[in-house]
Amino acid sequence: MEALVKVRQITKDDWRDVLRLYESLSEEDLYLRFFHIYKLSPEEAMKLAKEEDHYTVVAEVGGEVVGEATLHEDGEFSVVVASDYRKSHLGTWLVRELIKHAKETGMKEVKFYTLPENRAMISLGQKLGFTLTFDDEEIVGVLKLS
Repeated sequence: MEALVKVRQITKDDWRDVLRLYESLSEEDLYLRFFHIYKLSPEEAMKLAKEEDHYTVVAEVGGEVVGEATLHEDGEFSVVVASDYRKSHLGTWLVRELIKHAKETGMKEVKFYTLPENRAMISLGQKLGFTLTFDDEEIVGVLKLS
């Protein structure tokens, strides 16, 4: 039986759940997300949940946050999904919510930066119609919205 997934805008009370999500990530996951091994601090999780200069959505299963995606004012976004929920299209759902919000707020484009070895993010970008630019150091995905 498949679990029901709820995608919603983050609230300030979600910071502990987001911190738990990041703490559950492997060193490889953290490297692919941040381009180096980086541990999210409680203060950074609280800032993420406050949404002062960004828009964040979370995915919940049974009340547990299993995914998070953030869109910044410049159109750059990031997405993280718990390892047990990868290959379930959860990242795609989260990014589609960010794209919807970007369109509603008049953004002209959304973009992401990733490492060449991050096959999941590259695949997500291709599936959603992003134009990908490759080089040795990173891959940039851009989706024009207008």
